[in-house]
Amino acid sequence: MKLTVPADAAFKICQITDIHLGTFPLKEEDERTLAGIEQVLTANDFDLIMVTGDLIWGKINEAPKESLAELFKVLNRSGVPVALTYGNHDTEGNFSRADLRNYENMLANPATKENAFVINDRENYTLDVYQDDQVRNRIFVWDSGDYFNSAVKEGYATLEPEQVMWFNNQAIERDATATDLAFMHIPLFEYYLAEDNILEGMKGEKICSGWYSSGLFYAFIKQQNVKALFVGHDHENNYRSSVDGVELSYGNVTGYNTYGELARGVRVIDLYADHYDTRVINF
Repeated sequence: MKLTVPADAAFKICQITDIHLGTFPLKEEDERTLAGIEQVLTANDFDLIMVTGDLIWGKINEAPKESLAELFKVLNRSGVPVALTYGNHDTEGNFSRADLRNYENMLANPATKENAFVINDRENYTLDVYQDDQVRNRIFVWDSGDYFNSAVKEGYATLEPEQVMWFNNQAIERDATATDLAFMHIPLFEYYLAEDNILEGMKGEKICSGWYSSGLFYAFIKQQNVKALFVGHDHENNYRSSVDGVELSYGNVTGYNTYGELARGVRVIDLYADHYDTRVINF
Protein backbone atom coordinates (compact mmCIF):
# COMPACT_ATOMS: atom_id res chain seq x y z
CA MET A 1 0.00 0.00 0.00
CA LYS A 2 1.24 3.48 -0.88
CA LEU A 3 1.77 5.61 2.22
CA THR A 4 0.12 9.04 2.09
CA VAL A 5 -0.49 11.85 4.54
CA PRO A 6 -2.62 15.04 4.32
CA ALA A 7 -0.90 18.40 4.46
CA ASP A 8 0.33 19.38 7.93
CA ALA A 9 -0.95 16.11 9.42
CA ALA A 10 0.96 13.59 11.50
CA PHE A 11 1.90 10.28 9.92
CA LYS A 12 1.29 7.89 12.81
CA ILE A 13 3.65 4.91 13.23
CA CYS A 14 3.26 2.01 15.65
CA GLN A 15 6.61 0.29 16.29
CA ILE A 16 6.21 -3.31 17.46
CA THR A 17 9.37 -5.17 18.38
CA ASP A 18 10.63 -8.43 19.92
CA ILE A 19 7.39 -10.39 19.76
CA HIS A 20 9.12 -13.79 20.13
CA LEU A 21 6.29 -16.10 19.16
CA GLY A 22 6.93 -19.74 19.99
CA THR A 23 5.65 -22.88 18.36
CA PHE A 24 2.13 -23.41 17.05
CA PRO A 25 -0.36 -23.89 18.63
CA LEU A 26 0.58 -20.79 20.57
CA LYS A 27 1.09 -20.87 24.32
CA GLU A 28 -0.56 -18.54 26.86
CA GLU A 29 2.28 -15.99 26.76
CA ASP A 30 1.97 -15.64 22.99
CA GLU A 31 -1.80 -15.30 23.16
CA ARG A 32 -1.32 -12.49 25.70
CA THR A 33 1.08 -10.80 23.31
CA LEU A 34 -1.36 -10.94 20.39
CA ALA A 35 -4.18 -9.70 22.61
CA GLY A 36 -2.05 -6.74 23.70
CA ILE A 37 -1.17 -5.87 20.10
CA GLU A 38 -4.82 -6.06 19.07
CA GLN A 39 -5.83 -3.89 22.01
CA VAL A 40 -3.44 -1.12 20.93
CA LEU A 41 -4.37 -1.35 17.25
CA THR A 42 -8.07 -1.20 18.07
CA ALA A 43 -7.78 1.77 20.44
CA ASN A 44 -5.57 3.92 18.19
CA ASP A 45 -5.45 5.12 14.61
CA PHE A 46 -2.16 4.41 12.82
CA ASP A 47 -0.87 4.94 9.30
CA LEU A 48 1.90 2.33 9.53
CA ILE A 49 2.78 -0.68 11.67
CA MET A 50 6.58 -1.11 11.73
CA VAL A 51 7.76 -4.46 13.14
CA THR A 52 11.46 -4.36 14.01
CA GLY A 53 12.55 -7.95 14.37
CA ASP A 54 12.50 -11.09 16.49
CA LEU A 55 8.99 -11.98 15.45
CA ILE A 56 9.59 -15.62 16.42
CA TRP A 57 11.88 -17.92 18.36
CA GLY A 58 13.47 -19.38 15.24
CA LYS A 59 15.51 -22.04 17.01
CA ILE A 60 12.47 -23.80 18.44
CA ASN A 61 9.93 -22.90 15.76
CA GLU A 62 9.84 -25.69 13.18
CA ALA A 63 6.72 -24.32 11.49
CA PRO A 64 7.17 -20.54 11.53
CA LYS A 65 4.50 -19.97 8.90
CA GLU A 66 1.79 -21.17 11.28
CA SER A 67 2.95 -18.94 14.14
CA LEU A 68 3.37 -15.95 11.86
CA ALA A 69 -0.09 -16.52 10.40
CA GLU A 70 -1.58 -15.88 13.86
CA LEU A 71 0.31 -12.60 14.15
CA PHE A 72 -0.61 -11.57 10.63
CA LYS A 73 -4.30 -12.21 11.33
CA VAL A 74 -4.15 -9.59 14.08
CA LEU A 75 -2.28 -7.12 11.88
CA ASN A 76 -4.64 -7.74 8.96
CA ARG A 77 -7.72 -7.00 11.06
CA SER A 78 -6.35 -3.53 11.78
CA GLY A 79 -6.44 -2.54 8.11
CA VAL A 80 -3.18 -0.62 8.61
CA PRO A 81 -0.20 -0.96 6.22
CA VAL A 82 2.50 -3.22 7.68
CA ALA A 83 6.28 -3.27 7.19
CA LEU A 84 8.66 -5.85 8.64
CA THR A 85 12.33 -6.38 9.23
CA TYR A 86 13.98 -9.27 11.04
CA GLY A 87 16.15 -9.87 14.09
CA ASN A 88 18.87 -12.25 15.22
CA HIS A 89 16.46 -14.87 16.58
CA ASP A 90 14.17 -15.07 13.55
CA THR A 91 16.35 -17.38 11.45
CA GLU A 92 18.08 -19.56 14.03
CA GLY A 93 16.13 -22.54 12.69
CA ASN A 94 16.23 -24.39 9.37
CA PHE A 95 14.86 -21.57 7.25
CA SER A 96 16.22 -18.37 5.76
CA ARG A 97 15.24 -14.74 5.83
CA ALA A 98 14.09 -15.18 2.23
CA ASP A 99 11.69 -17.87 3.51
CA LEU A 100 10.29 -15.44 6.07
CA ARG A 101 9.97 -12.70 3.47
CA ASN A 102 7.93 -15.10 1.34
CA TYR A 103 5.50 -15.51 4.23
CA GLU A 104 4.83 -11.76 4.05
CA ASN A 105 2.39 -12.61 1.25
CA MET A 106 -0.03 -13.46 4.08
CA LEU A 107 -0.22 -9.74 4.91
CA ALA A 108 -3.42 -8.16 3.62
CA ASN A 109 -1.98 -4.64 3.67
CA PRO A 110 1.78 -4.70 3.06
CA ALA A 111 3.34 -1.26 2.92
CA THR A 112 4.94 -0.49 -0.44
CA LYS A 113 8.67 -1.18 -0.27
CA GLU A 114 10.67 1.23 -2.41
CA ASN A 115 14.37 1.15 -3.33
CA ALA A 116 14.62 -2.46 -2.10
CA PHE A 117 18.07 -4.02 -1.97
CA VAL A 118 19.18 -7.43 -0.70
CA ILE A 119 22.71 -8.36 0.40
CA ASN A 120 23.58 -11.61 2.20
CA ASP A 121 19.85 -12.34 2.57
CA ARG A 122 19.31 -9.01 4.35
CA GLU A 123 16.68 -6.76 2.78
CA ASN A 124 16.87 -2.98 3.04
CA TYR A 125 14.17 -0.70 1.67
CA THR A 126 12.56 2.69 2.09
CA LEU A 127 8.99 3.54 2.96
CA ASP A 128 8.20 6.81 1.26
CA VAL A 129 5.44 8.94 2.77
CA TYR A 130 3.74 11.04 0.11
CA GLN A 131 2.00 14.37 0.51
CA ASP A 132 0.46 15.73 -2.71
CA ASP A 133 2.48 13.22 -4.77
CA GLN A 134 5.76 14.44 -3.27
CA VAL A 135 7.89 12.46 -0.80
CA ARG A 136 7.47 14.34 2.48
CA ASN A 137 9.26 11.82 4.70
CA ARG A 138 11.46 8.86 3.86
CA ILE A 139 11.67 5.95 6.30
CA PHE A 140 14.79 3.79 5.95
CA VAL A 141 14.58 0.13 6.99
CA TRP A 142 17.58 -2.17 7.43
CA ASP A 143 17.76 -5.86 8.16
CA SER A 144 20.60 -5.73 10.68
CA GLY A 145 21.37 -9.45 10.43
CA ASP A 146 21.99 -11.92 13.20
CA TYR A 147 25.50 -12.95 14.33
CA PHE A 148 29.14 -12.26 13.55
CA ASN A 149 31.54 -15.14 14.01
CA SER A 150 35.24 -15.07 13.20
CA ALA A 151 38.54 -16.20 14.65
CA VAL A 152 38.83 -12.75 16.23
CA LYS A 153 35.35 -12.01 17.61
CA GLU A 154 31.95 -13.54 18.11
CA GLY A 155 28.84 -11.50 18.74
CA TYR A 156 25.97 -9.71 17.09
CA ALA A 157 26.12 -8.70 13.46
CA THR A 158 27.24 -5.37 12.05
CA LEU A 159 25.71 -3.84 8.95
CA GLU A 160 27.50 -4.73 5.73
CA PRO A 161 29.39 -1.96 3.87
CA GLU A 162 26.97 -2.35 0.98
CA GLN A 163 24.07 -1.53 3.30
CA VAL A 164 25.71 1.77 4.19
CA MET A 165 26.40 2.50 0.52
CA TRP A 166 22.74 1.81 -0.19
CA PHE A 167 21.76 4.46 2.35
CA ASN A 168 24.09 7.01 0.82
CA ASN A 169 22.55 6.38 -2.60
CA GLN A 170 18.99 6.76 -1.33
CA ALA A 171 19.67 9.71 0.99
CA ILE A 172 21.59 11.89 -1.44
CA GLU A 173 18.37 13.32 -2.88
CA ARG A 174 17.04 14.15 0.58
CA ASP A 175 17.60 17.63 1.94
CA ALA A 176 19.19 18.22 5.34
CA THR A 177 15.97 19.93 6.42
CA ALA A 178 13.97 16.71 5.86
CA THR A 179 12.62 14.80 8.82
CA ASP A 180 13.38 11.20 7.89
CA LEU A 181 13.46 8.21 10.25
CA ALA A 182 15.25 4.86 10.36
CA PHE A 183 14.42 1.43 11.80
CA MET A 184 16.36 -1.80 12.39
CA HIS A 185 16.66 -4.50 15.04
CA ILE A 186 20.21 -4.52 16.48
CA PRO A 187 21.49 -1.18 17.87
CA LEU A 188 24.37 0.54 16.11
CA PHE A 189 27.71 0.58 17.93
CA GLU A 190 27.25 4.34 18.38
CA TYR A 191 24.49 3.73 20.92
CA TYR A 192 27.38 3.55 23.40
CA LEU A 193 28.12 7.20 22.63
CA ALA A 194 24.56 8.20 23.48
CA GLU A 195 23.95 6.24 26.68
CA ASP A 196 25.09 9.18 28.83
CA ASN A 197 22.57 11.46 27.13
CA ILE A 198 19.26 9.74 27.82
CA LEU A 199 16.30 12.00 27.12
CA GLU A 200 13.61 9.82 28.70
CA GLY A 201 12.69 6.20 29.32
CA MET A 202 14.27 3.20 31.04
CA LYS A 203 17.76 1.72 30.72
CA GLY A 204 17.72 -1.70 32.35
CA GLU A 205 20.53 -3.54 30.57
CA LYS A 206 23.75 -2.98 28.69
CA ILE A 207 23.67 -2.14 25.00
CA CYS A 208 23.99 -5.28 22.87
CA SER A 209 25.29 -3.96 19.55
CA GLY A 210 27.70 -5.49 17.10
CA TRP A 211 31.39 -5.20 17.94
CA TYR A 212 32.23 -2.68 15.24
CA SER A 213 30.97 0.59 13.82
CA SER A 214 29.46 0.10 10.38
CA GLY A 215 29.93 3.73 9.33
CA LEU A 216 26.18 4.29 9.06
CA PHE A 217 26.04 6.77 11.92
CA TYR A 218 28.74 8.86 10.25
CA ALA A 219 26.64 8.77 7.09
CA PHE A 220 23.70 10.09 9.14
CA ILE A 221 25.85 12.98 10.34
CA LYS A 222 27.02 13.75 6.81
CA GLN A 223 23.61 13.53 5.12
CA GLN A 224 21.66 15.10 8.03
CA ASN A 225 18.24 13.96 6.79
CA VAL A 226 17.74 11.11 9.31
CA LYS A 227 16.73 12.63 12.60
CA ALA A 228 16.13 9.42 14.58
CA LEU A 229 16.88 5.69 14.56
CA PHE A 230 14.61 3.28 16.45
CA VAL A 231 15.71 -0.29 17.24
CA GLY A 232 14.65 -3.26 19.37
CA HIS A 233 16.78 -6.19 20.60
CA ASP A 234 17.49 -5.04 24.18
CA HIS A 235 14.30 -5.91 26.06
CA GLU A 236 15.04 -3.93 29.21
CA ASN A 237 15.69 -0.68 27.34
CA ASN A 238 13.00 1.64 25.99
CA TYR A 239 14.83 4.93 26.34
CA ARG A 240 15.45 7.76 23.91
CA SER A 241 18.96 9.16 23.66
CA SER A 242 20.83 11.56 21.42
CA VAL A 243 24.32 12.14 20.08
CA ASP A 244 25.34 15.01 17.82
CA GLY A 245 21.74 15.86 17.00
CA VAL A 246 20.64 12.34 15.98
CA GLU A 247 18.26 10.44 18.24
CA LEU A 248 19.39 6.87 18.92
CA SER A 249 16.50 5.22 20.67
CA TYR A 250 14.63 2.02 21.43
CA GLY A 251 11.15 0.74 20.85
CA ASN A 252 9.46 -1.17 23.66
CA VAL A 253 9.53 -4.95 24.01
CA THR A 254 6.16 -6.33 22.92
CA GLY A 255 6.24 -10.09 23.55
CA TYR A 256 5.64 -11.87 26.86
CA ASN A 257 7.40 -15.07 25.74
CA THR A 258 10.88 -13.71 26.43
CA TYR A 259 13.09 -12.23 29.15
CA GLY A 260 12.70 -8.82 30.75
CA GLU A 261 10.70 -7.07 33.47
CA LEU A 262 9.84 -4.00 31.37
CA ALA A 263 6.09 -3.54 30.87
CA ARG A 264 5.09 -4.80 27.44
CA GLY A 265 3.87 -2.39 24.79
CA VAL A 266 4.68 -0.48 21.62
CA ARG A 267 6.29 2.80 20.64
CA VAL A 268 4.16 5.40 18.85
CA ILE A 269 5.78 7.99 16.58
CA ASP A 270 3.88 10.95 15.15
CA LEU A 271 5.90 12.05 12.13
CA TYR A 272 5.43 15.54 10.69
CA ALA A 273 7.14 17.41 7.87
CA ASP A 274 9.54 19.17 10.23
CA HIS A 275 9.55 17.21 13.50
CA TYR A 276 8.27 14.11 15.27
CA ASP A 277 6.82 13.23 18.65
CA THR A 278 7.07 9.81 20.29
CA ARG A 279 5.82 7.95 23.33
CA VAL A 280 5.37 4.41 24.64
CA ILE A 281 1.97 2.79 25.06
CA ASN A 282 1.91 -0.18 27.47
CA PHE A 283 -0.63 -2.97 27.46
